[in-house]
Parts: sequence; C-alpha cells; structure tokens
Amino acid sequence: PVVSATSFQTLQDRVTHVRDGDTIELGGVPIRFGSLDCPELNTDSGQRAAERMRVLISGETVTCHLNGRKSYDRKIGSCRLSDGRDLGAIMIDEGLCRRFW
Repeated sequence: PVVSATSFQTLQDRVTHVRDGDTIELGGVPIRFGSLDCPELNTDSGQRAAERMRVLISGETVTCHLNGRKSYDRKIGSCRLSDGRDLGAIMIDEGLCRRFW
C-alpha cells in the first residue's frame, strides 16, 4: 500500500491509551489519525467514538504508519489492526467520525 511505502516511520505495538476517537497512544507515543475527525470527548458522540476505539484495539497489535508531521504533541498517521483493517476507515464506515479534509 502507498501509505506504508511513503511513511516516515512505522510503529507496531499494543495501544497503551485511547485519548479519544481519533487519537491513541502506541507504546506511549501519541498518534492522531490523519484525515479523521471525531466528536469531542466531552460529548455523548465523542464518548461513543472513544469507547468503540477501545473495543477495536482491545488485545490487538496495531501497526501505525506515521507521515512525519505533528499536531501539538501528537504524531500524525494511519493505523491498522493485525487483520489489515484501517482504524480510521472503520470509524467513518460506522458513522462515529467523519473524514477531515
């Protein structure tokens, strides 16, 4: 895939923390999903998105391809579950988040 071929850095580990629907910590490294926008955590929709992310990553090893950019303290990238499914795409497909242009 193009994402892995053009990534600046690749991390593979278990998620150590879910901050919200579009930000996780992988091995203590905060990662913001590029092109994904989820509701804020202080809303019911934001709580649902964060909880769904927790369910998706539970017990999983996640692979994240980082693009070299940062947003605040977070690295920007895309992450996939061990079966190859893209976490951001799942969140959009399930209507919990939307694509950020």
